[in-house]
Amino acid sequence: MTADTVPATVLTVVLVTALAACGAGPGQDATDRRTVETLLSRVLTVPRRTHVLGYSRDEFGGWSTRVSSAGRLCTTRDLVLFRTFGNPADPATDSPVPDCPTARGEATDVYTGERFTPVDTEIDHVVPLAAAWDHGAHTWTRARRTAFANDIELNLIAVSTQANQSKSDGTPSEWLPSAEWPAACAYSARYLTVAVAYSLTVSTGDADAARDSCLR
Repeated sequence: MTADTVPATVLTVVLVTALAACGAGPGQDATDRRTVETLLSRVLTVPRRTHVLGYSRDEFGGWSTRVSSAGRLCTTRDLVLFRTFGNPADPATDSPVPDCPTARGEATDVYTGERFTPVDTEIDHVVPLAAAWDHGAHTWTRARRTAFANDIELNLIAVSTQANQSKSDGTPSEWLPSAEWPAACAYSARYLTVAVAYSLTVSTGDADAARDSCLR
């Protein structure tokens, strides 16, 4: 299964997380619980995460350049920021290739529930690139890895720098959103959505953590 063929029922979790990014509380949701239950029966599990030699961020390429809805050339990172903070006003310009505008404003961090700004933001890969490498991406072509690293619809979320650095390349058995901000179930659902869409394996520990996060 590829990211282009994920059933609409599976992709519902993406909408739940998108609402959270706009400020709605990502509390434990019945849709997220059903998503986790469904995908745990479909995802391929392995006993443990085995670190595969050869990983580097460069193996997944850099940010792709895309045309924004306003006709500006922007990177994937810019477009993720716009989804979180809203589309900024385009400055007047006579340039035939206008620069991408700068994101502004505030949003609620889906991992912590705290307010943050574009200055204090990093783009999180829900399934970290290093984890994806270990769970199957090391066998992919470079083009597929680059597409995965730039997948706005499934695998990218703007979060606070502190939250992203706390997560690092952790998987659900190693890291989940703060228990004080009940987003763990939604995160687990999103993580499994990405894993199934890209035919990545997950460890039994990660599967157990995802299941537990939606039963608390």
